[in-house]
Amino acid sequence: MTNLVFPLVSKILSLLVLVGAGVVLVKTKLLKKEDSVALSKISVFLLSPCVIVSSFSMKVDGKAGQSLLLCFFYAILANFLFLFLGTLLRKPLHLSPVEEMSMEYTNCGNFVLPIVASVLGEEYLLYVSAYITVYNLLVWTHGIHLFQGKAGQHKEEQCKEKQSEEEQSRGGQKQNAFLKILFNPNILAILFGVFLFFTKISLPAPISLAISDLGKMIGPISMLITGIILGSMSFKKIVSYRRIYMVTAFRLLFFPFIYLLLISVLSRIDGFLDNPVLFLVTFLSAMAPAAANVSQFAILYGKEEEYASCINIFTTLCTIISMPILVYLSGVILK
Repeated sequence: MTNLVFPLVSKILSLLVLVGAGVVLVKTKLLKKEDSVALSKISVFLLSPCVIVSSFSMKVDGKAGQSLLLCFFYAILANFLFLFLGTLLRKPLHLSPVEEMSMEYTNCGNFVLPIVASVLGEEYLLYVSAYITVYNLLVWTHGIHLFQGKAGQHKEEQCKEKQSEEEQSRGGQKQNAFLKILFNPNILAILFGVFLFFTKISLPAPISLAISDLGKMIGPISMLITGIILGSMSFKKIVSYRRIYMVTAFRLLFFPFIYLLLISVLSRIDGFLDNPVLFLVTFLSAMAPAAANVSQFAILYGKEEEYASCINIFTTLCTIISMPILVYLSGVILK
């Protein structure tokens, strides 16, 4: 796997060039920060579901099906390990919901899909969908609960006796928002993709091709969105957050390294790591930047919206260093 370091660096640099393009568009006043909202909606509600459906629609043999199940196990192991570590560190480090969620959840779709397609090949996109599926199921349940629980505690401290009619009205709106999130297009795309995978039903060629082409846009669009947001912010403001370095270190280095060590122990089991490249697909997802969904939840709850965006941007920029190091280490440790 060490021979993949240079192609990986090249692809990450190309993604960062797209971030730079977004910055230039803002600095030249061709775009405004508000324009990222429309692109974000396109990415989350159209491109991401297309990626999920497209990956599950790939024709696979029995061996590939077994490999997919193994990737699901890798993904479950990674996500629950990160949840455990995040919960463990919550009180000692006084983590806010934004910080904890940024450590636990990665930008496994927008950032990882173009990297896997470029470095490993499009046939490996199916295995990325295993991590994306586990991620989506957890982020729209545990992630919401994380913010909801903290928000509830905060409200209790502020008003122990009763809530005003205005607050109750807002609470009802938030409940409706949660229901909409739980049944968002990404969850529906997972269900539809699983249906296609197990029934082996093929979509009509024009529809399948359109879904595939839209899915390939997710990487560039996501990087442009990051660039637009970065261009509208002061970089000094981003690096002024003292705890952002701690969050970045845990998200990009400590958490994935613990996961790598766990896999190295389990690799002694026969058949667990017969195909190291297959594991690398999941490992790339596990070492990705902080999830973009953290910013969405922060906006929904009115909790550290700017800080959440700063973490996402800063961890994205830092992957140019962290990802090659971890990929190299994985090749050495899993020899």
